[in-house]
Amino acid sequence: MLQTIQANLPILYFLAVAHCIMGLLAAGVAQRKGYPRVFWLIWGLIGGTVAFVTASRLKPKTDIF
Repeated sequence: MLQTIQANLPILYFLAVAHCIMGLLAAGVAQRKGYPRVFWLIWGLIGGTVAFVTASRLKPKTDIF
């Protein structure tokens, strides 16, 4: 079991980094639409891709678009 985890560790690191990058993108999208950055940064780092999809579907609070 331990050997399997050690063999897959680079893949797990890659997935964790990709998850956090998606969360940062979600925070950026939400902030651009007028939502609070800190909330979306936390939600993005926890939610990853789900947070990005949610932020992408948000309606803008401001008239930027």
